[in-house]
Amino acid sequence: MSCSSMRHRFKKEKQRGLTFKTAMEIFQNVEGSVAAHKNELKELRQSNANPEEIRHLQEHISDGERLLREISSMRLH
Repeated sequence: MSCSSMRHRFKKEKQRGLTFKTAMEIFQNVEGSVAAHKNELKELRQSNANPEEIRHLQEHISDGERLLREISSMRLH
């Protein structure tokens, strides 16, 4: 699942009442997606890929990292 679709799911779950289990599941999925994107980015740079493709992938990584920070900063009450 892409980082943007995981962000959408996260927002939807927050509106419905996000559980700790669901937050952790989303976090782990996004963490895996970001790691895969970073590996792909490394390969693209090594193959001198299209700069636009590299920039697009960097945006996905940034979006995923923002979501990880948002989830990490949540507090349980």
